[in-house]
Amino acid sequence: MEIRNDSITFGSSEGSGPRSNFRDVTFTTAPRQASAVLTGFSVSFSPSDGDHHLGNLDIRLSTTITGTTVRVNVTFGLRDWSGTWDDKYEGRIFFSIIAE
Repeated sequence: MEIRNDSITFGSSEGSGPRSNFRDVTFTTAPRQASAVLTGFSVSFSPSDGDHHLGNLDIRLSTTITGTTVRVNVTFGLRDWSGTWDDKYEGRIFFSIIAE
């Protein structure tokens, strides 16, 4: 079993819902299975986008394996209590990958 810690940063953006990105992490041997576990986050509405109250935080992690590389797919969304995706937000998502 190997455990790797990593993170992914989402820059300031205004959108129509949660955004997705990925991080590739290489292991010394090809894992048979791998899982990503959320270990923390630092998220906020972009400073120039006014005053907001947290309404919904959406963070989802999934993995795919190709050879010795585990791809962690991260979906991240943040909206205020109005319930719409009309605000600029940003954040850094921290995770661990457990592979064997």
